Amino acid sequence: MNNSNKQYDARQVLKEYLKRHGDLSELRDENPDAENRSFAWHKHLLPQQMEYITDESRLKTALCSRRAGKTYASCYYLIETCMKFAESTCAYIALTRASAKKLMWSELQRANRKYYLNIHFNNSELTATFPNHSQIILTGANDEADIDKLRGLKYQLVILDEAGSFGRHIDALVEEVLEPALIDCDGTLAMIGTPTASCSGFFYEASTGLRPGFSQHHWTILENKYIPHAGEYLDKKRESKGWGDDNPVYLREWCGRWVRSDDSLVYRYHSHNIVDGLPDDHDFEYILGVDLGYHDATAFVVMAYSRDLPYVFIVDCQKQSKMLPTDIAERIGDLADEYDFTRIVADTGGLGKSIVEEFKVRYGLPIYPAEKTKKMSYIDMMNSDLADGILKVTRDSDILDEWQNLQWDEDHRKEDGRFENHLADAALYAWRECRHYRYEAPIEPPKYGTPEYWEMIEDEHWGNAAKNLDRKDSERWWAAGTSIERLQ
Repeated sequence: MNNSNKQYDARQVLKEYLKRHGDLSELRDENPDAENRSFAWHKHLLPQQMEYITDESRLKTALCSRRAGKTYASCYYLIETCMKFAESTCAYIALTRASAKKLMWSELQRANRKYYLNIHFNNSELTATFPNHSQIILTGANDEADIDKLRGLKYQLVILDEAGSFGRHIDALVEEVLEPALIDCDGTLAMIGTPTASCSGFFYEASTGLRPGFSQHHWTILENKYIPHAGEYLDKKRESKGWGDDNPVYLREWCGRWVRSDDSLVYRYHSHNIVDGLPDDHDFEYILGVDLGYHDATAFVVMAYSRDLPYVFIVDCQKQSKMLPTDIAERIGDLADEYDFTRIVADTGGLGKSIVEEFKVRYGLPIYPAEKTKKMSYIDMMNSDLADGILKVTRDSDILDEWQNLQWDEDHRKEDGRFENHLADAALYAWRECRHYRYEAPIEPPKYGTPEYWEMIEDEHWGNAAKNLDRKDSERWWAAGTSIERLQ
């Protein structure tokens, strides 16, 4: 190799270093400290994003509007942590594995290409491994099975994205799984997301200071210099939708502020809908609704109604991701043995139709296609049952987690895709098959001696008299014993 080639190689090495690390002066340090290394992407991050990343708090939140760049900042937060700490493990957790992949996977790959990070990507496992053997894991945590997979590891950094969309299981996820797993490395938990309409839950408390120990960060699309026309865009959006400056959707989605709005929630339940269980001394008919999925959870909802009660009850809710058709059939069979269903309905959209047909042929399960037309209208009717206290839910039912968070999109035309609706859909399928609306309340007779009582007696007397007259008027002449001889 000649000298010119050696010189060319040296320039390539320096160029590679600058792309990866950004600061040539660190080459002159006698004892360079990896944890104090600067990185080339720092100059491209917003001040608010840098404050979020460099905050030394071990518990932190980032409450942002849409398009503020919170996921982008978290991408480089994960990369930077892996590069600083060799053989470390970082986790990026969304509500589902599919949403984790959608939000973060392409960002990591884009960063790898841009800065020549030499990351190895495993698409089936959703892991990104660095040359120093550090690793980023992408996963979901929408049920107990997913949560259990997070146990047993030690993490340098964990980021929970769209943390407001998690249900009540986020408490167990953070306190029983993630916080213990961060102890070994003195690691960091960061929760990021956009405000939700319910204004409740772990993320709400952490990002508002109601839950102590978390530092709070906040920025919006208006601080994102890479969208310079954001102000003009929002002005046009408010005008086109007729939003005022105090519109709850605008304040939540585009200003990153917690504002409760029941109208934004798809299902609206209240305390009068909560019961401890089914009432005694009634014969109930049971309906099973099934919402089929794989990466998204398969959901099972059991409803009950009685012909002598005006109510309908949600008595059992279950969901689990990555269930094979055999597993689903076995679960339906177990539930059928327990409840002796009057009817079983399942979502037959997509591959659901072939799966349901297999259940019928192979397992002898009498499953019918779920009625899915006019969904918006039936959601309104179901909300009417909730408002009137007709629809009852057993206490601590998992469906309450979905109902608490599930909200409409900005146009109020469909459910917001950031939130789970599997149990909610299964419940809607089952509810449409229930016949609680056929109930007729028994008429209570008036109390003896009251004016209403004597009025009832009088009505019965005149009614009987009218019937006797009608009967006599309708008799034929031969029915009264009249003979021809008497008529001559």
